[in-house]
Amino acid sequence: GGFGGQITVGKIGNIKDGIKQGGGFFYAAEARSWITEYPAEALPLAETVYPESVLSSMREGIVVLSQKCPHLGCRVPECATSQWFECQCHGSQYNRVGEKKAGPAPRGMDHHPTTVSGSGDVVIDTGTVVVSSPANGNRETGCPDRQGL
Repeated sequence: GGFGGQITVGKIGNIKDGIKQGGGFFYAAEARSWITEYPAEALPLAETVYPESVLSSMREGIVVLSQKCPHLGCRVPECATSQWFECQCHGSQYNRVGEKKAGPAPRGMDHHPTTVSGSGDVVIDTGTVVVSSPANGNRETGCPDRQGL
């Protein structure tokens, strides 16, 4: 299917390679989603915040984020300079795993449930949106600001 259903976006190894080649960001156009690396050291706190539908991909080392800003729905681009996501419409900012850091958005970037099959296929359920927490930044998961910058 297309957007609004299950979309296979590639093999986990290829996506992780794409994240590295993209300076920390991988855009899956067909799923209208950003995929970034999820740090293993943040998992213990993430497990207290996120549902299993989001945690399963985090355990595989990736996080899948909706491209839409939760403020007014603009497409949020990556910013190579800050290493964050920065909405050009009204200035909301999110760290690399989508946690809100600044701006008028009411919460962090939303997630799509994602699975990694036994053969390594990454499948994003674009028909389901997991609304992010209203908490700000590393109070959610302990992920570092600006990924160590």
